[in-house]
Amino acid sequence: MAQVYRVAFWTLALILGLASNGLFAEEGQEKEDDLPVYAGEEIVVTESKEKIPTVSTVATKVPVLLRLTPASIGVVNRGLFEHQSSVVLGDALRNVSGVNVQSVFGVTDFFIIRGFDSLSSGLVLTDGTAEPEVTFYNLYNMERVEVLKGPGAFLYGGNPLSGSVNLSRKQPIFKNHFQLKGSYGPYKTARGTMDVGWANLEDGVAFRVNALRQVSDHYRDEKDNGTWAVNPAVTWRPSEETTVTANFEYVTSEYKSDSGLPVVGSRLADVPRTRSYQSPFDVSDQEIYRAKVDLQSRLSKHVTLRNKLYYTDFSWLSQGTLFNGVFPNAQGSLDLIRALLILDDRQKVLGNQLELMFTFSTGSVAHTLLTGLELIRWKDRFSLDVAVLPNIDLFNPVETASRPFFLIPGQSQAADSKSLVIAPYLVDRIAFSERFQVFLGGRYDRIDYDDPVSSTSRNYNPFSPMVGLVLSPMSDLSFYANAGRAFAPPSSQVVGPREVEKSTQVEAGVKKYLLDNRLHASLAVYQLKKDNIGIPDATGVTRQNGDQRSRGVELEVMVQPIRNWHTFLAYAFSDAELTRFAELVPVLTLTGVTFQRIDRSGNEPAFSPRHILNLWTSRRFENGLEIGAGARYTTSQFIAEKNQFKIRDVLTFDASVSYTYKQTKWRINAKNLTDRKYETRGFGSTSVIPANPSELYCGFELNL
Repeated sequence: MAQVYRVAFWTLALILGLASNGLFAEEGQEKEDDLPVYAGEEIVVTESKEKIPTVSTVATKVPVLLRLTPASIGVVNRGLFEHQSSVVLGDALRNVSGVNVQSVFGVTDFFIIRGFDSLSSGLVLTDGTAEPEVTFYNLYNMERVEVLKGPGAFLYGGNPLSGSVNLSRKQPIFKNHFQLKGSYGPYKTARGTMDVGWANLEDGVAFRVNALRQVSDHYRDEKDNGTWAVNPAVTWRPSEETTVTANFEYVTSEYKSDSGLPVVGSRLADVPRTRSYQSPFDVSDQEIYRAKVDLQSRLSKHVTLRNKLYYTDFSWLSQGTLFNGVFPNAQGSLDLIRALLILDDRQKVLGNQLELMFTFSTGSVAHTLLTGLELIRWKDRFSLDVAVLPNIDLFNPVETASRPFFLIPGQSQAADSKSLVIAPYLVDRIAFSERFQVFLGGRYDRIDYDDPVSSTSRNYNPFSPMVGLVLSPMSDLSFYANAGRAFAPPSSQVVGPREVEKSTQVEAGVKKYLLDNRLHASLAVYQLKKDNIGIPDATGVTRQNGDQRSRGVELEVMVQPIRNWHTFLAYAFSDAELTRFAELVPVLTLTGVTFQRIDRSGNEPAFSPRHILNLWTSRRFENGLEIGAGARYTTSQFIAEKNQFKIRDVLTFDASVSYTYKQTKWRINAKNLTDRKYETRGFGSTSVIPANPSELYCGFELNL
């Protein structure tokens, strides 16, 4: 099959090359100088203030107008997520169609794109480079969030089977500025950020520092947390053609894991929503170092060189209480069966992306060609153990857990792995005219994996193609289609034979601009399939015994009916199904516990609601007053693949009001206005986490 993809890809490239030499050219086609070219022609020295995005880079690595991009792209600019008082990545992703936002034990971001979860099928990037593990991605230093829905391996290599999320950080600008923000809300939640910039135009140097401090006692009992972060960056322009930017970020966070409240039968336990059954040993401490050096230089009018050297060091020490079910006890009450998951993980990533961008013509056809080579060295050393915790009474909990821990035999895992990746890639945007464009993308990954702890050595050589078409009969209307394939190496936690996970997608859509480009609407229809999914069974062992299919419709509308009034609507219908799925289920017998294999093919994936609707509207007045309001609706969703317990559908409302006077802004944000009680992701099929009730936050902003 891989050979078929390669032959088809290069055959199509050859056909298009012949077409570009005039074989299929029509008389009177526009020349290169008449066509829009977005190939990094200018070095950005100011930052965008737009709320309605018009350009994206996540699908091609070069700026392309959204209406000319042959894919469903979600873009959330800083103007929008700051107005909503968003804090972490999940807050911003609520504005993107087809994305369901959850968390991992309340300590990291977790989201589902088109029915596939971010841990197994998604990829998060910071300024175009992959993040090694999950965390809360704070928005204090973010300029915009871009989401490419569907396979993204043609640009980014392994893991983006259903979506790629690129976080574009604030870069130094050639303007002196100072911004200080602060907010305070329920549960002693305090947050402060600083954004300071200095520039010397004569020397071509700009410096910028963003910083964050956040603390909270949290709504749930014994879940206090805190985060520190600092992100200095410097840009040097030795000439008009060359820019060098060095960027360093340090983040440290301390959270306490939360499995939530247990599910008893088909209902949530009738106990206080704030109650915690976590052990006193629960902790989630993360420390992250990110360093990048970016070079961009225009070698000529039609050639641009880019190089990105990056390094990430991630450490995560986590101890989290897991729930294994509720059973009657001798006192006539119910006991919660618990275990303690102990993780010590250290990952280091060193990589380099070398890219050349060309703009040229063959006959009457214009090309914007990006060629690149990425080299990556990825080291991962971790130990994962499961310890026994004493049972605890559901209605009268008395904690008796103590050290030392007794580790459950057969449940421990460890690795000291190293992956070496060599990956050439290319994307060619071929403009036959302003009305018809073709995008070709492909990446070949050579991956060498070695883990002496498990005596495992593997090699992968996947090729990931993408083809996209854009037809624009009018300047404000475009139709597009794409097809692509992605891969992911199997998790090191997979037991037994390991095969590469694969996904394929076909997608078509239409994008329309109305009201003199003040209304942007896009509609997408897709089918996405994934094979060889690694799924934890009832014993906690991960096996590749799953296939999944998802298809649906997505609608995004951004409109500015009048000046300073913006409205954003995102809607998605998703029909997701586990087409092949089986797990081992514990069965209690007279002789003890045995395991029975249960076929769950045809079930719905966890946290894949059929309908998600998000709406936000804001209006700013000339007197400095700005008001905003929004609503989010999700239909019911199963919490696990066994499809036994469902979170009910939920409709929540948020609002904001701010007032700007000279250089100061005061803001009030209200979350969950109607105090709706609902639940979010907990642990597997055994628990859910109660969402926060109605909250009111007050904040200020000072700009100098």
